[in-house]
Amino acid sequence: MSDTPHNSTSIQVLSRMFSLLDTLAQEGDAVSLKVISERTSLHPSTAHRILNDLAVGGMVERCGPGSYRLGMRLLELGNLVKARLDVRELAVRPMQDLHRLTGQPVALFVRQDDEALCVERTVSERAGVQVTRVMGLRLPLISSAAGKVLLLNDSANSLQALVPIGSRPDLLQLELQQIRQNGLAQDRDARDAGGYSAAVPVLDDMGHICASLSLTSANQPLQPEWLDALRGCAQRVSTSLGWQHN
Repeated sequence: MSDTPHNSTSIQVLSRMFSLLDTLAQEGDAVSLKVISERTSLHPSTAHRILNDLAVGGMVERCGPGSYRLGMRLLELGNLVKARLDVRELAVRPMQDLHRLTGQPVALFVRQDDEALCVERTVSERAGVQVTRVMGLRLPLISSAAGKVLLLNDSANSLQALVPIGSRPDLLQLELQQIRQNGLAQDRDARDAGGYSAAVPVLDDMGHICASLSLTSANQPLQPEWLDALRGCAQRVSTSLGWQHN
């Protein structure tokens, strides 16, 4: 479909630019001007003009006669956004919502050496559910639900180095395999012999485990609907970090 007479308003130009970038992103590789024109319904001359301007800014690269692909400048900008994302900040609202739903404490753990370090934890106050920064609460990786989740991507050799002498690393590997299948680790609360704990992974934009989110109960087993809500909470944080679950 041919273009209507050119309108120089910024809104139309930006709309066309976004359409062109989206088309290149969907293809993933070099795309001919003819295909780009067909996908965006832009006249070839209009698409060519905008693509050339985008190429000047590094947003698009020319790769052969009449072919284009996304430029490296987009990668640079994307890395800046990625570096700005903080799992602690992105987890605050979902953690508060989960605490309100269950009435139970929610904690965010990251890995530090051979331990799971708690960096955020919800508490109930008169002003509502607050998320406080906790620096000091540490749990062993191999004997806590939050820690085991952080081990899911470890190799067999790495796991063997964590297991105490005399223990069986194959049992830990079997348990981790079950956690992968369930998407959830459950254990008695490592801080309270009478408590219960469950943890799920938080994934970054590459699908790597960057944190674990845990829910604990001091006096009753965790209800199935709470566990579903815990999974949903972790998925919200992962999505905010750029993870796209297929």
